[in-house]
Amino acid sequence: MNKKLLLLLMLVAIQAIQSARADYFASIVPQTLSYTFKNLVIPENVGQSNGAWKDGGSLLIQIQSSEGRGSYIDLNVAGTLVGDNTYATSNPGIGIKYKTTISSVTDTGGQTETAPNFRFVMGNDATSSDVLRTYLHVQYQIVRLLDKIPPGQITYAPEVSATLYNPDGEGDSVITTSVYSTSVSVQPTITACGIDAPAEIKLSPLYGNNVQSGPLNVSPAQTIKLTNCPGAINGIKYNFAAVYGTHLASKGVLNTVTGDGYAEGVYIQVQNADGTAHRVNGAIAVSGYNGSGDYTLPDFKVAYYVDDVNSVRPGNVKSAIEIKLSYN
Repeated sequence: MNKKLLLLLMLVAIQAIQSARADYFASIVPQTLSYTFKNLVIPENVGQSNGAWKDGGSLLIQIQSSEGRGSYIDLNVAGTLVGDNTYATSNPGIGIKYKTTISSVTDTGGQTETAPNFRFVMGNDATSSDVLRTYLHVQYQIVRLLDKIPPGQITYAPEVSATLYNPDGEGDSVITTSVYSTSVSVQPTITACGIDAPAEIKLSPLYGNNVQSGPLNVSPAQTIKLTNCPGAINGIKYNFAAVYGTHLASKGVLNTVTGDGYAEGVYIQVQNADGTAHRVNGAIAVSGYNGSGDYTLPDFKVAYYVDDVNSVRPGNVKSAIEIKLSYN
């Protein structure tokens, strides 16, 4: 009976000693990171975040074995709080939120995503050895703040530093390091506009006795609309790219399909609404771009085009343009 009682008391004593042990922050290697929003997509709805946590790198941190239990990290975000744990960026339609993590170490405070400190509490044993070398990550998400995202890339986000506290008397009581500068190295992934355009434009037949040099049978084309275009960019450009090449680019004249059954000496011209030549194979800025939303391209017309009446041979006339969009 006495032996059993003694063994039980020894086990309780050992458990008490183990549970009292914890660790402290010994050092951190300073490094100032820049933001990268690569592969992050601006959410569709106001208040949503992109869902994936991202960071611009990490800081090497050394944790020392100790008997203390009170070490923690606070972030210092030099920015304007504009929503639920969310800070402003240079674009009023996009905010940013943060999360503090340490690789292979568990937070015990439950506040790592909560402004203004995003506190990480190292309440449990971080290492089974004397020293653990691991990494501090200050992660972030982008948040949609407005239904209409204004134009303009994200040129800056809040400056962030971290303060490491060791209140139990071991190591430096306070260690401070920069984490993020305000610079942004990579923009979010652009979600392309939808293109609402006619699949086919038909011209009325051209008869031989009506053939003459210049544009013939001019017809207006259906309106082309760009839908759900992105914000947080500087502008959008569109390009009427000639699928079969150009016959006379300066006059907006396109090559046509050649071969059996196709006409010879007859081309297709693309015109502006006023009858002047429309630019082909060249970028044109979308007029009035003011952020996310829908845009209508200027009206245009198409026509047959002949520059040498004597070279015309009958047949079908077919050409094609591809609408290409670019974003900056």
